Amino acid sequence: MGPVYAEIEIDAPREQIFEYLMDIATRPDLYGDSISNFRLLRLESRGIGAGARFQFKRRDTWADTSIVAAESPRRISERGTTGKLNRTKTGTEWEIAESPGGVSTVRVSYWTEPTGMAKMFDRMKGGAGWYGRLVKRVASELRDRVEHERTDVVPVGVAGGNRYATGVR
Repeated sequence: MGPVYAEIEIDAPREQIFEYLMDIATRPDLYGDSISNFRLLRLESRGIGAGARFQFKRRDTWADTSIVAAESPRRISERGTTGKLNRTKTGTEWEIAESPGGVSTVRVSYWTEPTGMAKMFDRMKGGAGWYGRLVKRVASELRDRVEHERTDVVPVGVAGGNRYATGVR
């Protein structure tokens, strides 16, 4: 599926937006009820190498994503996999530009690289439309959270975490 994207203006400095997006634990707040079973891949949820595994509710498929590159405060690149047996590669780009008036423009792009039969099913099911609407909702939620300063991160579990009550999630 070719890239789908959303572009939105946010009344906040781009450094603030960049810092919020560098924490992968913020993704459940941004994706809302479109995902479930969100788990971090390591205890540290910030910076390059931070990743997560979650399930898309509508697609009933699992997905992984990790921050692989960042250029402060303009760009964050995420790469991952999804689909049956995690064969479909995915990518997410967060680009943040600042205008002279202090308003930041955020462009979020998402794409997949399906192979084999997954490519045919993706075309038949109209994946681009659903992902396009999801990306637009994510951008809108990002604006609401940053402009209204609701940037507190909700505690998220860690994959393979301790199943006994120790206080560590």
